[in-house]
Amino acid sequence: MLRILVVSLVLLVAAMVMMPRNRETNVQRTAAQAATVLPQPRPLPEFALTDAAGREFTRASLRGRHRLLFFGFTHCPDICPLTLQVLATVVDEITARAPELAPEVVFVSVDPSRDTPDRIREYLRNFDAQFIGVRGSDEALEPLIQTLGVTVHKVEVDGENYNVVHNGTVFVIDPDAALVAVFGGSSHDAKVMVSDYLRIRGVNVAAP
Repeated sequence: MLRILVVSLVLLVAAMVMMPRNRETNVQRTAAQAATVLPQPRPLPEFALTDAAGREFTRASLRGRHRLLFFGFTHCPDICPLTLQVLATVVDEITARAPELAPEVVFVSVDPSRDTPDRIREYLRNFDAQFIGVRGSDEALEPLIQTLGVTVHKVEVDGENYNVVHNGTVFVIDPDAALVAVFGGSSHDAKVMVSDYLRIRGVNVAAP
């Protein structure tokens, strides 16, 4: 009888210990609606690109604040303009609610042959003049593309005309230049992204 009582007490204590952990796991799973939050930040590799002003843009350039990283190209007919417009709205809404938490958007061109610094600069002004545009050779882009799993595939259309197939993923980079979350897919909802981003930053917000 005593042995049964001891076993029962052990099981009861174990169940009490596990209950908070289960609740914590459920909270983490429901914390983000669209973003996939990494269990641990994943440091980005070293890379060397240039921004639209011709200045060097490296891993160190990403340090100091949160950023939303998006890969695309200025001749893109759909995913890029749609995503950049959503990101402009996201930044505006976060700035209005919590300006100190507003992220910087970095547009990384995957079409270095056509995307000159001037073209990138003019293109981004259609969405937000504060967006940072960067470019580099295919070799220079490789470290980031490989680490983040970015899809880039050139499809010939007619002679010199071509399209670049790519995904519409938006990457959340922390002030230590590490990946902390991913907004996958090619269609994004600005309100959901704002909500998720603020949760990632530790701000409790009501679901949109």
